[in-house]
Amino acid sequence: MKKIDKEFVVSILYSLVIPATFYFIVKLFQRNFHVILASIDNKIPFIPHFIYFYIFFFPFTIFVLYLIYKHDKKIYHSCIKATIIGLLITETIYLIYPTIIYRPAVDTNVDLITRWLINTTYFIDTPAINCFPSIHALLCFQISCAIILCKNINFKYKVMVLIMTFLILLSTVLVKQHYFYDIIASFLIFTFSNVVLYFNNSKLLKKLTKIVDI
Repeated sequence: MKKIDKEFVVSILYSLVIPATFYFIVKLFQRNFHVILASIDNKIPFIPHFIYFYIFFFPFTIFVLYLIYKHDKKIYHSCIKATIIGLLITETIYLIYPTIIYRPAVDTNVDLITRWLINTTYFIDTPAINCFPSIHALLCFQISCAIILCKNINFKYKVMVLIMTFLILLSTVLVKQHYFYDIIASFLIFTFSNVVLYFNNSKLLKKLTKIVDI
């Protein structure tokens, strides 16, 4: 493996794989869940076919991060650092204030593949807890910001990424994996993480930078 590829893999390990593992482990020990339901959530429809956008989030995020990495390493490194800060805050909230979402039953009129994908997603993410904030949304905000800042990436690719991140954001509420407030909380954490990164005065940030070695 080339050094340049190793750097990317290690950064993804620290920023995505380890937090995702922690997310599932924490679920095993949590009790007393809260429901953060806004009135708008009752008006948001359940649209099963948006599950394709929800699932596409995973390869899409890796692809966009690699695209940023290849074109602007400075922006990429900042993106990864902000992501780590944001995920640390998010995982802390999961520990302190675990939430739960109630999912609808999937109508039998939905085509077999879509129904299978929804049921499989629900099964993997059972119990449906630690929804607030949304990691999907947090990463969508982060990679959208990073791709906009990259000067070496063609404008049409930026537009495509922004459209897709918007559809993924929609999918989180349209397949009933998240509530409205989960998205708002993610945006606030995204903003705070980047403010911390901008001022670069955090001792924690310096330690994280040293650990990730970027």
